[in-house]
Amino acid sequence: MNVTTIMERIERHLDLRRSDLDPEDFAAALAVQHLTLLLVHGGSAYGRPDAEDSLDPLLLGNFLDRAAVTSQSVGRLAQEWHILQGLFPRLKSAWEEGQVLFQEDLRRTKRSQELQEYFSMIDFVVDCFAFPTAKKAYPGDAPAQAWALNGYLVAWRKWRDDEDASP
Repeated sequence: MNVTTIMERIERHLDLRRSDLDPEDFAAALAVQHLTLLLVHGGSAYGRPDAEDSLDPLLLGNFLDRAAVTSQSVGRLAQEWHILQGLFPRLKSAWEEGQVLFQEDLRRTKRSQELQEYFSMIDFVVDCFAFPTAKKAYPGDAPAQAWALNGYLVAWRKWRDDEDASP
């Protein structure tokens, strides 16, 4: 089952036109919808996995684990939470791979002074390195691309901060 299927499954719990809509089901469906979108967008609530506020996958994974257990005990959308929990390890792996891909690109750019100067600019890094690298690593898998991009930029920001701190 994929993200589209989850969204289709919760759709009826979000239909405010239904006179029999249970507010607790509605709230649970909103939570599933929000977490689904975070997973699709690389941890970003705004749909930009390159944003500095993208979530750390460890925090998201811990929450998904708790949500799956809680949903099981209360009986609300337990299958959907379980599916999201099952999708997460692949996305976390893509985030980790994004950090490895950054290190590979950093080694390549160190051979060129000109590239190294541009490599410190986020727009250049996103457009010319991070996004194409993530797309190549995970062709046809937009959520994994988003998480790889997130991981790549976490590593890039750490590198940039270290570079700024060095004399």
